[in-house]
Amino acid sequence: MGVHVDHYELAGRVVVVTGASSGIGWETARSFAARGARLALVARREERLRALSAEIEAATGRAAHVFPTDLSVRGAASAVADEIARALGDVDVLVNNAGSAVGGAIWAVADHDEARSHFEVDFWSPLALIGAFVPGMRRRGHGAVVNVTSLRVVLTWPAFGHSSAACAALSQATETLRLELLRFGVRVVEVIPGPIDTPAQGPTKLIPGFVEAVHGRLGIAQPADLADLIVRAVTVGEDRVFCPEGSTRAAFENPVALRNQVEADVRRVLADGSGLPDELLDTMVVGADDPMISDAREQWEREHSPSAQ
Repeated sequence: MGVHVDHYELAGRVVVVTGASSGIGWETARSFAARGARLALVARREERLRALSAEIEAATGRAAHVFPTDLSVRGAASAVADEIARALGDVDVLVNNAGSAVGGAIWAVADHDEARSHFEVDFWSPLALIGAFVPGMRRRGHGAVVNVTSLRVVLTWPAFGHSSAACAALSQATETLRLELLRFGVRVVEVIPGPIDTPAQGPTKLIPGFVEAVHGRLGIAQPADLADLIVRAVTVGEDRVFCPEGSTRAAFENPVALRNQVEADVRRVLADGSGLPDELLDTMVVGADDPMISDAREQWEREHSPSAQ
């Protein structure tokens, strides 16, 4: 893993964080703000962004800027980039963290609208934001792009194929971008989380056999811990971030062994190979806005709210 020796000062820098309404994005925005950065918060849920902005202002004396945006809509990423530039000027750090979801067998999901919306959030919108902000970073000779992918770049599971494919696509784009920007002073960081205790864990528990097989092997980390690792990677110039660090790095660096383990797990915990009734295999498509997904996320948030502790 490459590490730059020069320290990138964050005080006064403009930092864009997508998917900032919860989980990794929420904590990453707080961590950058604590180091003096000026935050642009992007997500669909305006009320959550305003709550985060108020929290940041209470802690730092500086309110974050809120940009409610649905990144599943083609063109939305470019439009919000223009808004951010008009409001805050040059962007110094871009954190592409927003993620979506779609579940179902590869042949059932195919290229349905739910699949295309998923790739819009997880792949095309990050590229659109890179296209908007990187030319300025390159000309100024400094900046950072942080792309949050997942261990799913080397790991998949039945009904999880489109999610893994989108992560793998962004991972390859990230590595290519890093090579392209080597001589321009712009840092590129890929964040490769394993299981992180965020609202995404609600829907993840719905995937037959996955938590039992994977979480026990990798462990689960807290989003605040990952957020601090992201900020450190930007400041010192690390190319990759893993969390949980030891188990996730080991799995990423030995993908053949990981895939062999996953196949053994599928054969062990999913006797029929899918975990779904046969009558649903050809038709079941669960998109990000499916009540099954949103209800599971909301249930996680209720269980983890301060009042529930």
